[in-house]
Amino acid sequence: MIKALCIILCTATPLSNAFASVTAPPNTPLNDDLDLKSAQALLASGDYANAFSKYHAAAVNGNHPLAQFTLALFYQNGWGRAADRKTACQWFEQAAQNGVPAAQHMTGLCVEEGLHRPADPAAAAQWFHKAAQAGHLNSYCHLGNLLMTGNGVSKDPIQALELCRSAALQGSVPAQIWMGKFYLYGDASVRNPEDAYQWFLAAAQKQSAEAFYHLGMMLDQGTTGDHKAAQIRQLFEQAAALKYIPAYFQAGKHFFAAEPDAETNRLPAEHLAKAYLWISAAIQRSNNMEEIAAAQAIRQQILAVMPQTWLAELDRKVAQHVQPD
Repeated sequence: MIKALCIILCTATPLSNAFASVTAPPNTPLNDDLDLKSAQALLASGDYANAFSKYHAAAVNGNHPLAQFTLALFYQNGWGRAADRKTACQWFEQAAQNGVPAAQHMTGLCVEEGLHRPADPAAAAQWFHKAAQAGHLNSYCHLGNLLMTGNGVSKDPIQALELCRSAALQGSVPAQIWMGKFYLYGDASVRNPEDAYQWFLAAAQKQSAEAFYHLGMMLDQGTTGDHKAAQIRQLFEQAAALKYIPAYFQAGKHFFAAEPDAETNRLPAEHLAKAYLWISAAIQRSNNMEEIAAAQAIRQQILAVMPQTWLAELDRKVAQHVQPD
């Protein structure tokens, strides 16, 4: 249950918003601020090496929270270097100690997972609470997750819902997804599939890939009654088109399982092509070995009936889709 609930929603906070309440330390020389503006321009242009050098100097020499937070993003996102989540967490924590709400939230995630120090859910709860109090409202949902499971804090499913609900009602898509998960997977005392469906639907209306996926799973499993196979396929395909990796296998599987054409008794060409596309994407991007094995088996069945002349173009489309943005 903890695994089901503890899916991290990595929401990137724009730098301008992340630091709206952060000012430079009182003794920061003017030229340091100018260097940071220069660093931001270099980062925006994709000159990662020179941008990193300037941010690093400001973070180390000036103890500047903006530079510390941005260095963490360099390591987290692998900008111009190998991704290193442990080092990212170390810089997140320094920025958090200097009052950056987004960094406080990220530090909570780091401490919860035990990435740069031993896992400590109680300490994570403190960081989430501090970030939420400073205006990072989605942190209440992560704090709510700990309350829902009783991980590091006293279990209180009702309070978990109430903490997250405010951000969800304000239109936060991550918070709406959290509410859906709480109602679908949370403590038995608060589970309500109908409410879960409504929260996922609210997020899907804002084009949330994860919300489309959860809606598809709910309909496929009959959680909210009977639905047409075409509707389920559409939901999984919408999530897959937005590069939500868990949706690739589901989309491919459902297109391959679609009803055959009444006249030819064969799968319609469009469905066969889509089945190949999404199954191939699942093989390339999924981290679930059982899913990959199942996808490979389906792919062999597809290849047995699909014209070979389609392969080059379909493989090109798969390669284009799975490229990083």
